[in-house]
Amino acid sequence: NRPYFVALGTIEPRKNHALLLDLWEREAPEADLIVCGTRGWNNEDVFARLDAGIAGVREIAGLDDGAVAALLSGSRGLLFPSLAEGFGLPMAEAAALGVPVVCGDLAVCREVLGGVGVYASTSDPYAWRRAIRALLDGETGGAGRGYVPPSWSDHFKTVLSMA
Repeated sequence: NRPYFVALGTIEPRKNHALLLDLWEREAPEADLIVCGTRGWNNEDVFARLDAGIAGVREIAGLDDGAVAALLSGSRGLLFPSLAEGFGLPMAEAAALGVPVVCGDLAVCREVLGGVGVYASTSDPYAWRRAIRALLDGETGGAGRGYVPPSWSDHFKTVLSMA
């Protein structure tokens, strides 16, 4: 019955789950964090932290698309502190459901989300804490306001025009 946030994607270093685990370990927000995705590679420290358990953090793997959509829809937001992305499909999926997205301030995040994303530097945990607090307080920003995800063809036109 507690509010919760979702982190969605393969658990690997570039997805930067460590930032979120740090936040929950240091000052557990009044919400849970559901880490949703399969374990990847070269991330033994994060795996060890998840295995040891962190108050308010749960790891779930193997959900089908419908279960992921239901999980996102019931959340206070998607937390996406990725350090590098190709497209960022979880961001687009969450925003299309009207779910607020807090993400790293990457060019691809701005390209995919435009004005509906909440952007925070991945080197500033206080910005992430403030964004999480705002979502817990009901401040959703531009989430759900007519977001239409870019099509693959539009995305690749943009990418190829930059090459």
